[in-house]
Amino acid sequence: MTVSSLMQDLLLLSVFMIAGFAVREVCKPIQKLFLPSSLIGGVLLLALGQQGLDLVTVPDSFSSIPGVLINLVMVGLIFGVTFTKEKVKSYLDYSFVTMSCYGMQMGVGVVLGALLKKIWPGLPIGWGVMGVFSFHGGHGTAAAAGAAFEKYGIDGNMTVGMVLSTLGLIVAMVVGMIIVNIGVRKGWGKYVKEVNKQPAWFYGGALPEDKRKAAGSTVTSAISINHLALQFGWMGLALFIGKSILTWLGQYSSIIDSLPGVLYGVFGGALLWAVLKALKLEKFVDMKTIKQISGLLLEIVVLTAVATMDLEFVSTYIVPVLIYTVIICSLTVPMIFGLSKKSFKDEWFEKACMSFGAATGNTSTGLALLRAVDPDSQSDAGDIHGVYSTIMSWKDIFVGLTPMWLMQGNALTAGIGFAMMFGFMGLAYLISRSNK
Repeated sequence: MTVSSLMQDLLLLSVFMIAGFAVREVCKPIQKLFLPSSLIGGVLLLALGQQGLDLVTVPDSFSSIPGVLINLVMVGLIFGVTFTKEKVKSYLDYSFVTMSCYGMQMGVGVVLGALLKKIWPGLPIGWGVMGVFSFHGGHGTAAAAGAAFEKYGIDGNMTVGMVLSTLGLIVAMVVGMIIVNIGVRKGWGKYVKEVNKQPAWFYGGALPEDKRKAAGSTVTSAISINHLALQFGWMGLALFIGKSILTWLGQYSSIIDSLPGVLYGVFGGALLWAVLKALKLEKFVDMKTIKQISGLLLEIVVLTAVATMDLEFVSTYIVPVLIYTVIICSLTVPMIFGLSKKSFKDEWFEKACMSFGAATGNTSTGLALLRAVDPDSQSDAGDIHGVYSTIMSWKDIFVGLTPMWLMQGNALTAGIGFAMMFGFMGLAYLISRSNK
């Protein structure tokens, strides 16, 4: 790749990112499903590229972009996360319920994937685990898991992840809104008696002046260093540290040497943040900006991953993927809403809506469902999910570990999934008993 070709790639990315945004702004039904602009732009490029109308050339480099950039995106998941006793003790009931579903999707997903692979043997190895990453993490986490599989020479899981993530968003909003309407009519909601319509800006368009928030805060004078350059530098340094240390340790351990690159950013981010805290240098880090940069890179990952999906693969295996989605999501509904009703002392329906949306689509769809039953943000469900995301962030390590485990068979990954499911269900039961 030359500098000139890199610039051409960036121009093409920009064109279709804006095209996706434009389509989303014009087509209101797409907004209601919370499909991101990067996904739409990727679909447009896929349709116009060599696999579709052949009007635009999708560069070969696009297929390698997700696997490279996702390593840097992973830095943002753990960098800046601080664990405190108060956070760990607070809202454990919500964490236990949501992690029970996480374990179920992992365990059942692996077993179901293995069974469907007997009927459709061309499905990639370990594809059944992609559900938990696609549904619980969305397109970004699915891309990370797909990149981890590619390290072992297994293609196809990236495409599976993109399809499952998109189906998950649809399930989250369509099924979620059906449940919201049923729940409100039955009086499960605490704050509304009928589902309120969201303001237009909630789905798309420009935000009103009073709803706009700062994307970050500068921490140094521009004379010293550009603010974005400094924050991007921290992310790059974290990835460099993680890659260097794990590569060095890999010379002495075959297990460490086999770890996929997506763990470099997680390990390096955690280590660098600990060092910065110890040296009292965290004042030079602005986490809002770090998250914004991570979000930018994630948009590029999603667009390029979708634009380079193998359409022949999708058309061949759409039936097992749909069967898989229906079964996993059908189990998710009663698990989350049933456990929530038994475990939560207060606001069980609001918390269940937040958890369900996040466990099938992403945090945004969870917040959308929550807003439908709590339009004035009176419940604690949104804040609780933020705490859950912090104290349970360790689960992101499975993105890199499960592909390695699945190379040896399905038993270990499925066993860990079921162990988490029953373990967290037991803890949720104990919490519910103590609440009573």
